[in-house]
Amino acid sequence: MKFKNGLLFDTGSQTFRAGGFVCENGEICELKEHEDAFDCEGDLILPGLIDIHTHGRNGMDFISADVSQLQELRRFYALKGVTTVVPSLASETLDKMLDAVSRIREAGFSAVHLEGRYMNPVRRGGHPLPLLAPLDPKEIALFRERAGDMHLHVSAAYELDEDGSFLQAVLDCGGTASLAHTDASYDKALDIVARGARSFTHLFNAMPPIHHRAGGAILAGLLSDAYTEVICDGFHLAPETIRLIHKVKSPERVILITDSMEGAGCPDGDYIVAGQAVYVRGGKAYTAEGTISGSTLDLFDGVKNYASFCGIPLSEAINPASINPATMLGLPKVGKLAVGYRADFLRLSPKLELKEVYVGGVRVN
Repeated sequence: MKFKNGLLFDTGSQTFRAGGFVCENGEICELKEHEDAFDCEGDLILPGLIDIHTHGRNGMDFISADVSQLQELRRFYALKGVTTVVPSLASETLDKMLDAVSRIREAGFSAVHLEGRYMNPVRRGGHPLPLLAPLDPKEIALFRERAGDMHLHVSAAYELDEDGSFLQAVLDCGGTASLAHTDASYDKALDIVARGARSFTHLFNAMPPIHHRAGGAILAGLLSDAYTEVICDGFHLAPETIRLIHKVKSPERVILITDSMEGAGCPDGDYIVAGQAVYVRGGKAYTAEGTISGSTLDLFDGVKNYASFCGIPLSEAINPASINPATMLGLPKVGKLAVGYRADFLRLSPKLELKEVYVGGVRVN
């Protein structure tokens, strides 16, 4: 397929430029306009968005979804502009998590994210205490086997990994590590980053708050070179907190996520996350104890929120939801509009309405 007369997003300069491109065999093969191309009418063309931290949506959870539901989930995400999804697994029994990884692999996903199970009990958030487990490197070997050629991303409270063997097991199997649901001190968090952790899972959430005499994991995330995940719904983090992240962190180290749960895309009601009831009221998800438990955010809305909260143009909010997560996880051929990359892209109206979504050069909406 050929496209012309679009405003194409350039990842390097974070600007839009007029032009066109050609897709063949699911990839972008040429950045050039042709007269006989489809006319984009001056609309914005963005790379497809990448959500590396999401537990589900449209009434389905990645832990329990069967293979056909996983394929359906992939389509639901694409309809909202997310063309690469990294299924994230909340806390469950080991057998259920392993089985979920097997199904996710069978469904053809390129990566899987383990967020559950390996948490500090004092920062477990909405994850039930009985489902937490010690950081056992032998379990990483089991997940690696089930994951096959999928990339394995592991969020954990690595301060509990006393001899470093759990983190090393993640790294040795080609995985990436993120500090999460942690009570680590500032120095300990920096040490974990120095030993190979690449990111901080939903920065500020499920971490000790900043104290002027103890910055903790939050300041380690802000001041280190690690990536920081941001749930940009204005609820998990106040808009001014998001502005602070934008001002402090290097732009290439911010990653927008949703941490969405099965209630995303659904009306208010009762849902299940990490094996327990979660109540969505006014679009906000809580456990019975009142703890925040995931979100109902769409990533495209998170991108627009990031631009609005930080007072920046939309062009500066795109990389955190495209090339940044792709780079952090090492996902190939996704995250930007370039020759040799998968033809995943969005067409937006001047009012920033999502008009068309393409995955591998095929329109899905």
